[in-house]
Amino acid sequence: MNNTSTKGTKKPSIYIDTCIARDVTERRTGRDASIELLGRIKSKGWSCKMSVFGLMELVDIEQENMFVNLRYFIEKRTLDEVYSSRRNRDLGRRELEKSFQYIDQFRNNYSFIELVGLSDNGWSLAIVVASGSNLHASDVIHLASAWMEDCDLVVTDDTFFIKEAKRYLKKEGIWDALKVCRPEDCYSALAEMGYTKI
Repeated sequence: MNNTSTKGTKKPSIYIDTCIARDVTERRTGRDASIELLGRIKSKGWSCKMSVFGLMELVDIEQENMFVNLRYFIEKRTLDEVYSSRRNRDLGRRELEKSFQYIDQFRNNYSFIELVGLSDNGWSLAIVVASGSNLHASDVIHLASAWMEDCDLVVTDDTFFIKEAKRYLKKEGIWDALKVCRPEDCYSALAEMGYTKI
């Protein structure tokens, strides 16, 4: 982990959760802090990472949205029918190509985001975190990815993820080197960690 006292003018390393990627790709209303943060990361040349798993979550969410729209708005099925069948979605080639284009466009527009994956040691860490916390498996993968990549911050809008990760990281004595916060709190967290040029 990075040493807080030596950070000064070094550039931070920030890991983004899937919800932050969705904020910027969808230009979601009220999520200006995510959009501004990604813009600053790019302009400042900061390290920005996201797991391959997060990219897969983006695909999954996009395909589920297409499935719901297709079945509910176009085919006029009831919401009960749509939601009970969404785990067995049957998108056609056209929809699947659209989901590929969605991800391809994300990767082109945000090419400064480095995609990372867990090594064997990373998966071992994920199992330890999962068994020692109340975090959901998907959040454990994100936290372990950021931890193994020596990131300073995990940025997310998920308040449960923030609360439980903070509790766990404090218990493990890691909180001073790896914090989890909302995009609105990113700069104050970095300042607290010793970054002076943010």
